[in-house]
Amino acid sequence: MGGSGCIGAIKVMLIVCAIGRNAHSSPPESRYKWTTMDWLQAQNVSHEVHNVTTADGYQLQVQRLPRLGAKPVLLVHGLLGSSLGWVCMGPERSLAFQLHHREYDVWLANLRGVAPYGRQHIDLTDVMVEFWRFSFHEHGAYDLPAIIDHMAKVTGDEQLASGGGPGQDEEQIHHQVLLIGHSQAFNAFLVLCAVHPRFNQRIQLIEALAPLARLHRQVRFDSFQVRHLMKFIKKRQKANKFEIFPPGYFRKVCQAKRDLCEYYAKQLVGSAQNNKKLLEAFNYEYLLQGGSPREIKHLQQIWKSGDFISYDFGTAENLQVYHSVEALSYNISQITVPIVLYFGETDAIATPEGVHAIYARMLRSVKSVRRINSKKFNHLDFLISGDVKSLVNDKLIEHMEQFLDGRLPYVIE
Repeated sequence: MGGSGCIGAIKVMLIVCAIGRNAHSSPPESRYKWTTMDWLQAQNVSHEVHNVTTADGYQLQVQRLPRLGAKPVLLVHGLLGSSLGWVCMGPERSLAFQLHHREYDVWLANLRGVAPYGRQHIDLTDVMVEFWRFSFHEHGAYDLPAIIDHMAKVTGDEQLASGGGPGQDEEQIHHQVLLIGHSQAFNAFLVLCAVHPRFNQRIQLIEALAPLARLHRQVRFDSFQVRHLMKFIKKRQKANKFEIFPPGYFRKVCQAKRDLCEYYAKQLVGSAQNNKKLLEAFNYEYLLQGGSPREIKHLQQIWKSGDFISYDFGTAENLQVYHSVEALSYNISQITVPIVLYFGETDAIATPEGVHAIYARMLRSVKSVRRINSKKFNHLDFLISGDVKSLVNDKLIEHMEQFLDGRLPYVIE
């Protein structure tokens, strides 16, 4: 190698090493402001960015950690979340990196409303009230179908390009995807399979962390906290602030009013595995943010009604939208995708009782119900607990691989 070539190679090596050290050498304070792309670039991990347009015009950015020809896994964030939740614990403890290291083709969803990856639309902008007229129904009816169909097209084209055209049975297996979701993502999964039955054959397994579908009389907060939250939302709407929690909102408020934040965190999220880090999730700029008024209102309707229903617009608009005076109930009894549910003992919203109520309603599909092995484990510990690798990720991957091998034990905890 010539002198100039050697110097060039050394420069490249130094740059790569510097990038690799960045995630470890950067102080935690700076990492709190990182986006998903910042994390992927800091790890120097192979990644792709895919732009997906939904049938109703939302333009979503999906990140991918590619493994060509490998089993595709789609990670879907929950209420107020984003793809950041799957990478923000770094390469040793974040689920996205763990799955990639185990040779899975990992895709990270960003649903409509997420900053900065779900804020584009072909006709609307995110300062318009029309942009924010969505709940988990739209996540399941529009966002997830567009993302999963895009994944199938990309991976199918890759297989054809490599000369490996599949037979009919192989093609069906190839187009199947593993879904892993946190919190409200499970609601979107149910809508997806109820509204678009074809996805019952396209999804191989759903693993749901802290699922929210059953809320009536099965949460640990009361009507006082709910009324207070709804008053807050109405106040923001009157001020023409259609995004409920802009990026950095929680960080700013919790720094100024720590005691108040701790109170509401314990009431609405639950006691953490380590209460000294109860507010850790609120330090991140992009981990908890977004949210539309309709999104919160829809959950409130489920909480009040006791049923898994579509959004209730009121009698007049229900007649226009549903041709019925009442909101429609999703027919979840027809969902056939195998499901594994996970719950934390002190989760205030996806309580043990609530998760077992999902199991009782979906006996046909639920193959296992697992308790996280910790006396305290709340709704956000599934993402940012210091022990998330051993308590959640390792177990989740183990059960997924047992299922793929046909040896997942039927366990209800």
